[in-house]
Amino acid sequence: MGTISRALISVYDKTGIIELAALLAKKGVSAICTTGTQKLLDKNGIKTADIGSAGGAGDLFAGAIRTMHPAILASLMVKPGDAAALDQLKNMGGEPIDLLVVNPLPIESPENAPRGKGAKAFDSMDIGALNLIRAALRNADNVVILSNPAQYEGFMAAFADGNGSITESLRNKLALQAAELLAEYDIGIYQHFNNLAGGGEFLADTLFLRYKKQLPLKYGENPHQKAAFFRRPEFEGVSLCDLEQINGPELSYNNLNDLNTALEIALEFDHDMAVIVKHGNPVSVAMEKDAHTSFVKAKESDRISSFGAVVAFNCQVDKKTAKEIETAYTEVLMAVKFTDGALEVLRASKKTANMKILKINSKKWAKPAKTICVKSVLGGVIVQENDNLLVPEDGQIKMASKRKPTRKQLADLVLAWKVCKYVRSNAIVIVKDGRTLGIGAGQMSRLDAMKIAIEKAGEEVVGAVMASDAYFPFRNVIDEAAQSGISAIIQPGGARRDDEIVMACDEHNVALCLTGMRHFKH
Repeated sequence: MGTISRALISVYDKTGIIELAALLAKKGVSAICTTGTQKLLDKNGIKTADIGSAGGAGDLFAGAIRTMHPAILASLMVKPGDAAALDQLKNMGGEPIDLLVVNPLPIESPENAPRGKGAKAFDSMDIGALNLIRAALRNADNVVILSNPAQYEGFMAAFADGNGSITESLRNKLALQAAELLAEYDIGIYQHFNNLAGGGEFLADTLFLRYKKQLPLKYGENPHQKAAFFRRPEFEGVSLCDLEQINGPELSYNNLNDLNTALEIALEFDHDMAVIVKHGNPVSVAMEKDAHTSFVKAKESDRISSFGAVVAFNCQVDKKTAKEIETAYTEVLMAVKFTDGALEVLRASKKTANMKILKINSKKWAKPAKTICVKSVLGGVIVQENDNLLVPEDGQIKMASKRKPTRKQLADLVLAWKVCKYVRSNAIVIVKDGRTLGIGAGQMSRLDAMKIAIEKAGEEVVGAVMASDAYFPFRNVIDEAAQSGISAIIQPGGARRDDEIVMACDEHNVALCLTGMRHFKH
């Protein structure tokens, strides 16, 4: 591509446009502008021509289509070597344009918000800017496209260094970003009309997923797998995108997977708590009066599995807690806040100097609502709502046995039920005194999952409570749990043999609570 000589400038967001236009004028680039942009530049002493001088459509439809005159579009689409097209363009009063500076009215802007009973929207939808970009993309070998003020600084530096020309690499990068803008705009239009026509369905017949790269990752679950972390731009609520890394090497795919589980569990609780996660499953969870006590109890629940795990707090980590964390190897530490003393301890110790330390920067500590889970399968994806409930919206925990749980047992049952949601099925969670004692995860047999959880709990299992992510098809699980010393159980219910399950609990004097909702996690 040769030297840039003529520009078309039409911007909704006028950030940085004065500086850019001034540089173009200094370098001898002529420019045509739409009315609002021209007025701003003229006010700042930068002379440009009105787009009407090149065939613009004037103020028809309040100026909404002023850039859609054939001569304007042809000026962007004409190729330098096409003599016949150049003659046609000249006869129309146009000249080739080799720089397009444009950004549209955002699709999510207040001007485009639905209004009235009919939910009419897009009275201000930018038609002209989108068509300019499309025309320029068709001739991207010969037209540079600036579609975002964030691009100006880099362009201006390259333009000055290149004596008025732009490298192919930068031109292609800018074209890609312009194409991305078009895609986002079109998806926004689609989503609006899908909401109008969807009729209450879960999702539309066509699913567009829009994510932006947040972080390149060294590799995936294994070194031979490529990976990256993408964020969802319109996501509202606490998320992994809110994490600020304040120490340690780069995060891995497995770190982020574990951090997501840890964050989801932490969001279930308002009380100070610590959660330890490894390989996507909670190792242990403890809820106590402060971060230090919570962490000590969580670590004691499963010292072996805690080694090299992810540790998360929904509260502040202080110096005392940091000294406790420093006693054993932790790969990743995440918290809402760290005191200066805590960071000093962790950075000074050889054991934790390279620990990945993350702070959760979020304005509001609350679980996101109405989120979806997307899982890739061969040939497509399967999509579901995220599991954001504990019991049915119109239900509550039902006491099914003759023996009722004490207030303390009920608190432990709720804790166990909350944690159980995030354990791979089949899942069993054993809790006592505000902390997990044993977790059985990912077993094909619920009985095996319970045996693992009981073994991890050890002698402390006596008097503890137990949660199961799904119902018990047979009473054998109840019999073994009672023999081990379990005093109360929470589970969904709904099996054909529920009467036998209740009878077994009554025989063993075990309190039984039914939630009416299962929480499989595969």
